[in-house]
Amino acid sequence: MTTLGNAPGGKELIESLAKAIKDLALLYANTPDDRAQESLDGYVDRISPELIEAVGAGNAAKMLEAFRSAVLTEKHKIESAGTSRA
Repeated sequence: MTTLGNAPGGKELIESLAKAIKDLALLYANTPDDRAQESLDGYVDRISPELIEAVGAGNAAKMLEAFRSAVLTEKHKIESAGTSRA
């Protein structure tokens, strides 16, 4: 069974998504969740067609949901770290 990490371009895709999670979480830190989610949905809509082409619609849907969740989780971690220093 081929995993995404072993597929052609898979490692680069994973690294790109991991970087995007960190960057977007920093960007959205201290932004209300509803506004962050709205912007994040727009980002996901833009990257969705290429991801669907690369991994198929079913896999892309799962990956994009995990991506959304990871961005918001990281956002909350950043916000928690910021408030604990005050």
